[in-house]
Amino acid sequence: MLHPRVEVYDNADALFRAASEKIAAMLEAALRERGTASFVLTGGNTPKPFYELLAATPYHERLDWSHIQFFWGDERCVPPDSPESNYGVAWKALISKLPVASENVHRISGEMDDAEKAALQYEAEIRRIIPDSSPPSFDVVLLGMGEDGHTASLFPGTHWNEERWVVANQATGRLTANRVTMTPRLLNAARNVFFLISGAAKAKALACVLEDPASDYPAKRIQPPSGNLTWMVDKEAASLLKKQ
Repeated sequence: MLHPRVEVYDNADALFRAASEKIAAMLEAALRERGTASFVLTGGNTPKPFYELLAATPYHERLDWSHIQFFWGDERCVPPDSPESNYGVAWKALISKLPVASENVHRISGEMDDAEKAALQYEAEIRRIIPDSSPPSFDVVLLGMGEDGHTASLFPGTHWNEERWVVANQATGRLTANRVTMTPRLLNAARNVFFLISGAAKAKALACVLEDPASDYPAKRIQPPSGNLTWMVDKEAASLLKKQ
């Protein structure tokens, strides 16, 4: 496993601006090399300013968005127009503002009554779009982390089939709800994984994931064996790290 890179920024604004440049560069490199790129988006409130930056100048004009395939790492079991939809947040802040063909947008069908069927359907969609790879190596995976150390919809105390790429999973605590999520098996096959972490509320979990060998937080399960793993965090989130 390659050692994760930890980058600390003065504030959230600096974090999101740096993330925009780095991730745009990774997508550009993939487009030059293969003529296409795959980008796995995340949910929650943290990435919204980042999405807005990518949708604006210079990135709006700089990247060939028509050749980028969009996926989601997880989704709540809600309709796409719900305020809680990860797809909905990304659509409003990013995708709707870009020249992206509808066939390049691969959302999880969170509105389905059966979360397990939605998970199987999404895994089949991934296999259709990126065939002949098991599992596929997405060019860029974007992730966040909750105060409880969860990432995507992989929550402490929950279990999933380690052989699957996408599963139904149950959120815990105050977030209790049905979800659909990519598994570590799929996420760890990525070429580049970026965690974006902002705010003092994440400091304890971040320190546990990065510096406590005994930590079993789900975010710690994301360790690409051959890809690059970068934690981009602001000073508030990094406040409890011993090494900065």
